Amino acid sequence: MSRMQDASADLDFAAFCLWIHSNDPDIEGILTVMGEALAQDTDREARDDLAGLIEDGLGSEHARKIWRNLMETLFTPRRGTIVGDARLAGQEEGREEGRVAGKAEQLLRLMERRGFSLTEETRQRVTTCSDMPLLDLWFNRAIDATTLDEIFAAPSSTDRVPAPAQRPEHTAVPSHGLTDPESSAN
Repeated sequence: MSRMQDASADLDFAAFCLWIHSNDPDIEGILTVMGEALAQDTDREARDDLAGLIEDGLGSEHARKIWRNLMETLFTPRRGTIVGDARLAGQEEGREEGRVAGKAEQLLRLMERRGFSLTEETRQRVTTCSDMPLLDLWFNRAIDATTLDEIFAAPSSTDRVPAPAQRPEHTAVPSHGLTDPESSAN
């Protein structure tokens, strides 16, 4: 399938051809033709389904990366559809997980640069924490702390925690210390 007209004439057959030729040296060109043909399909739900099936069936990681990039440029997920809403929610969840993982990595690097001896348990504690405000607190403490105990001490009323934990079951310490002390006094 090297012509958009051929791919448009039978999208299902074109998808099958893609799977067979996913290691072809010109896979980028073939995927581009298919993506453009798929973009012409007016049935968005069927198009989204076929786009997902194509990605799942591609045999090479290289081809899947090209396909994902094409889909991001050719299609924007549509709110109000099951596929679109799920895709958008997944993208946001992925971005948040990326931010949390990045903050954990920064915290570990800062503690190493400051000369703290990090055990596997300490590394695990940081990398499994999914509470961004808590990671922010630990990071801020690590800037000036002289011991690991100072960094990981339970939050106190003098700590400035950016926001309460949204899912305390995923934090590394109990969340009862993360709430605003003034709000519990009311």
